[in-house]
Amino acid sequence: GIATASNDPVAAAAEPEPQPQAIAAMFRFACMAALAASASGFRAAAPRRAASPLRMGVEESTEGPLKKVTLTSASGATAEVYPFGACVTSFKAPSEVLFVRPDAKMDGSKPISGGLPHCFPQFGPGEIQQHGFARNVEWNVLSTEDGPSPSVTLELVESDYTMEMWPHKFRNLFTVTVGEDNTLSTKLEVENRDDAPFSFTGALHSYFNVADIDKTAVSGDFEGAYVLDRMQDPPSREASKEATLTIDAETDCLVEGVAGTVKIADEAADRTIVIDNQEGWADTVLWNPYGSDAMGYKNFVCVESAKVNEPVEVAPGDNWCATMKLSVTA
Repeated sequence: GIATASNDPVAAAAEPEPQPQAIAAMFRFACMAALAASASGFRAAAPRRAASPLRMGVEESTEGPLKKVTLTSASGATAEVYPFGACVTSFKAPSEVLFVRPDAKMDGSKPISGGLPHCFPQFGPGEIQQHGFARNVEWNVLSTEDGPSPSVTLELVESDYTMEMWPHKFRNLFTVTVGEDNTLSTKLEVENRDDAPFSFTGALHSYFNVADIDKTAVSGDFEGAYVLDRMQDPPSREASKEATLTIDAETDCLVEGVAGTVKIADEAADRTIVIDNQEGWADTVLWNPYGSDAMGYKNFVCVESAKVNEPVEVAPGDNWCATMKLSVTA
């Protein structure tokens, strides 16, 4: 009969043994075929990757020529603080709450136009440079604190530069805390270290991020309060008839004697930014350079925590304190 591999010992002996590579290839082919055949009814689960641990706490770094401190809370809320001007430029909880103008200089050549810049010891124009000097000098990082609600405290004291403009010895402390409850808290302390009293005006020139200024409203205890409209020449002063203010033209006004809780209804983003002035700040300033694309007018409103209408007087050895907290609601 006809010889076959199964019954011809000579042929059987001549067949080579399968190589390990061939066995592996056949096994892979069999596995692929089995998976293809059952694909309609079963899909193998991809292995799960472990989540990256949250970098909670305080991180110090440099951004170009400037130093930067980043705070990350247990909830994932973050803030970025520059010792130059002690300026908070970002607060995410989780979306961005603050705004930095597209024309801002981030190289130390001029104050940072955005975030929470300081106006001290003068708000606006006056005897010294516009908005004072605190926003265009380097503050010292005095201390940091890790934990679920990390914080940084910055310090500014008099120098030859400041004494030439404002001849008083002082010590300012500014503490920024990012809470595990998705809040950002600020505390400004002004200490008189001189042997004579001094007075000042000041503010946080706060820039808030909004999706569309034309769909934004600012509300507070404004009804009946006097509003100084500095866009008029000369400035006009009259009582507000509304508790809610909107912006549809270039705006620069001071709401006298009203601070407390002020809300920004960011309708286009379906959220409300809550400004809680808890101590010290007594006035509210609204500013927007409506129509200026270079400044990014469409996407911010300045709602400033201020002490402008009546200057602060501090006796030797005394101090003044102002606190403000930010939060976001749906």
